[in-house]
Amino acid sequence: MYTFAVILLLGLALFKIVDAFEDLAPGTAKLHGLLTLGIAVLGTFAIDFSLFDGWGVALRENWMGTFLTGAAVAGTTSVWRAAFHWLGSSEGEEPEVRHTHRASVRAA
Repeated sequence: MYTFAVILLLGLALFKIVDAFEDLAPGTAKLHGLLTLGIAVLGTFAIDFSLFDGWGVALRENWMGTFLTGAAVAGTTSVWRAAFHWLGSSEGEEPEVRHTHRASVRAA
């Protein structure tokens, strides 16, 4: 259970780091997803943390667990963004909604 809490808190820290980085370099907002994933994976390798080791799950190679943990940490940032938006904070700006406008299909 503590391992899951660590993943969530690392995601919160990553959310704020990427937010600060985008404020310092506004041109990087287009690469938000790639930047988030890259920093998350590098961070988990830097602290050598694996979600799978914490839960006792064996993987073929040790680096796979660390890489997938980085992907999980990157994924939790969208949860934090939605939570901040729901609470009414300007930190969690509403994600862009992309709807494709298709012509309605008529019944034959």
